[in-house]
Amino acid sequence: MRKGVQSFSWKGIAVFSILIILLPFIFSSSFYITKATFAGIYTIVAVGLGLLMGFAGQISLGQAAFYGIGAYSTAILTTTYGLNPWMTLVISLAAPALLAYLLGHTMARLHGYYLAMATLAFGIVIHVLLTEWKSVTKGASGFFGIPKIELFGFTFRQGLSYYYLVWACALIVILISLNIIHSRIGRALRSIHDSEVASSAMGVDTGKYKMQVFIISSMFAGLAGWLFAHMSYSISPGSFGLNGSILFLTMVVLGGATSIWGAVCGALLISAISIVVHTAGSHVSFITSDFEQVLYGFIMMLIVIFLPQGLVPAFSSKLKKITQSSVRTNKIPTIGTVKGDQNV
Repeated sequence: MRKGVQSFSWKGIAVFSILIILLPFIFSSSFYITKATFAGIYTIVAVGLGLLMGFAGQISLGQAAFYGIGAYSTAILTTTYGLNPWMTLVISLAAPALLAYLLGHTMARLHGYYLAMATLAFGIVIHVLLTEWKSVTKGASGFFGIPKIELFGFTFRQGLSYYYLVWACALIVILISLNIIHSRIGRALRSIHDSEVASSAMGVDTGKYKMQVFIISSMFAGLAGWLFAHMSYSISPGSFGLNGSILFLTMVVLGGATSIWGAVCGALLISAISIVVHTAGSHVSFITSDFEQVLYGFIMMLIVIFLPQGLVPAFSSKLKKITQSSVRTNKIPTIGTVKGDQNV
């Protein structure tokens, strides 16, 4: 099995789900629950980006644009046209997928840095459209009064109910992604990541698989945008700019692009850092929100230098070596043990 790719484990999913269920009972403050809800939204985007980067080997710097398209699709349709949020969920998934399909065909021949630059340009174009297309997007001020999600008469308001809704969606996304990477598509993606030329020579349709994972990744971002829009009372273009794309990239690089759990851990760690900076900022005057961006950049630099595979693949590799070393040690019989056995 390729280094960094974890085995599918229902036990791991079960333990993680229990932790998610119990977390609000441990940290019951509304501040922590809101931060944990945002962590779930970030997890959905990061897992999709991890699929694209870690398994298909494609770097996207425009993931915040798909996130914004999902959010603005539901904001426009619910506030301007009065549609039910559940109906707009389909549009929030389909619109990023359609754009990813068109973009993928346009950029089919681009690789590496050129693809990263192209997605960066796409993100900038979307951000400018969200800001300048005032008749549709309300310009820089954005949308206010986005309705809450209701299901059978129950309203998901910001707090505990929304926390569980977001993490239920995040767990579904994680399960789908784990199934993808352990399927034939996942094996094809890993071969493309290692060598696209060799994969093509062996008959792998590299363009088809890259397109599929690009569309899936954009749909995950659209889902996260839908959840974000209905969690927040208002949205504006500022949340979907270049900083957002860099933040998602940092999560994936920090946790480890070649692991689905790495993307999850990266999203959780970035959210934890945000809490630490916010708490420290209330006591130390020079620690502001700008300091948060500096800290992200510093951490990303350290990870790239010392742990280029990311935290989860690096630690799982070391843990595996320790376990194998321990097993080998236990298997070697000592002279004393042999003698003892003979005496018995």
